[in-house]
Amino acid sequence: MLKKYSIVNYVLLIIIAILGVLLSVCPFNVPASTDRYNGFIGAIEKGIDVNGGVSAIYSAELKDSQSDLTDSIDSSISQIVDAFEHNSNYPELYVTRQGDKVRIEVSSTQSTDTTLDYLASPREVFITLDEVSDTLTNPEVFLNSDDISYAYVGYDYDNSAYTVNLEFTSLGKEKLSRMLTSAENVGKETAYIYIDEVNSDNSLGQITLTDAEDVLVFTSTNSSFSSSNNMQTAQLAYNITSGALDVNLTLLEKSNISPALGKNTLLFIGIACIITIVLTFAFLIVRYGHLGLLGSLSLVFYLVLFAFFMQAIPFILLNLSAVFGCIFAFLLATVANTIIFEKIREEYAIGKKIHLSFKGGLKKSLWPILDSHIVVILASALIWIFAPSALKGFAICLMLGAIVSIFVSLVITRYLLNIYLPLNSTKAKKLHLYRDKNVKEIATEEVVIEEGNSDGVVTDTANGGNNNE
Repeated sequence: MLKKYSIVNYVLLIIIAILGVLLSVCPFNVPASTDRYNGFIGAIEKGIDVNGGVSAIYSAELKDSQSDLTDSIDSSISQIVDAFEHNSNYPELYVTRQGDKVRIEVSSTQSTDTTLDYLASPREVFITLDEVSDTLTNPEVFLNSDDISYAYVGYDYDNSAYTVNLEFTSLGKEKLSRMLTSAENVGKETAYIYIDEVNSDNSLGQITLTDAEDVLVFTSTNSSFSSSNNMQTAQLAYNITSGALDVNLTLLEKSNISPALGKNTLLFIGIACIITIVLTFAFLIVRYGHLGLLGSLSLVFYLVLFAFFMQAIPFILLNLSAVFGCIFAFLLATVANTIIFEKIREEYAIGKKIHLSFKGGLKKSLWPILDSHIVVILASALIWIFAPSALKGFAICLMLGAIVSIFVSLVITRYLLNIYLPLNSTKAKKLHLYRDKNVKEIATEEVVIEEGNSDGVVTDTANGGNNNE
């Protein structure tokens, strides 16, 4: 009965592992939907040195001749970075000043080219408490682009529409507070936003003020910027951000950035990872037999879980340093399994039966695994905190791999070993377990060395104290 139970469990686990691998690597179109599932690996955000990107150079000209160009460019760079970071389509971004020019390097996405064009198309906005009408053509403007720091895209789940969120400068927040006070005094709950000019043709929509604090949110009602279209809403957000900068940007040059190892970088990385995995599995199987098969199955679960968390955690970026972190993390998970298997071999070598060797090996491997993994986690945390940005990807991937490895080695590998025993608890050769010729089998968990015995005689306390040299 136990044997059938173990077989059923292994069949289910293998099916789950296969499904996990397919979900990790195989993209497909979602039925009855326009969405496409890219797999765990395909959904991992990739950096410029792995997937390439786009570079753009802009000339910068002052809007106010009395301002300092260098300070204005630096301020504008900060606004651009904030805008890109809040519009999370771009996992990697570098914005630098080169004299009187601004250079932007961004990881490649479908909308990268057009987004870089939007930054060179400034649009000014005006916010009023009164709506333009036939009787009111010049309402008081409380806020304009000078008061805005940047704009970014949001989403209104209640109305299923994309929104534009406006972040304000410190002075803009003061003006916003005054506008909210004025609105409360006259009983108004909405404001009106216009683009380019304050007239009815250039209306962008209404802003609800009841929940407004430091950020104003509106849904575009302008036909040029449909709220149901993410790209058009993003265009509006970047146009507003560009209009809020202290400088006018003019696009001079735009070019593609190739991955660090050429256009086939991802292919090379994939081949290297597959070779590493295959060689690791081969080593485990050759050295440990059935134990190696169990370890390989455990590592398959590790890879699936690791890929899932890599794409699920938003701040993880797959660049070259992260790739090395992933490889080291996989090797760390392999080492955790080998520690368990070596402890099992040591237990069997001194005369214990297979089931007692499993129990003793799992018990004695606990602290070595925890100690080594905790050291790796702490070291990764220090690297992530203090090392330059180029190494942060390595640190976070290694830290994640160590955490997943602890779970897999102490939970999944342990479970696989426990359900294996009903299938084989006597044939040690299948597990590549061996004893010296002069060591006999004992039936207890504890091996006692008799005091005063310089020859290291082992006493089997369960069999009347028979001694085996």
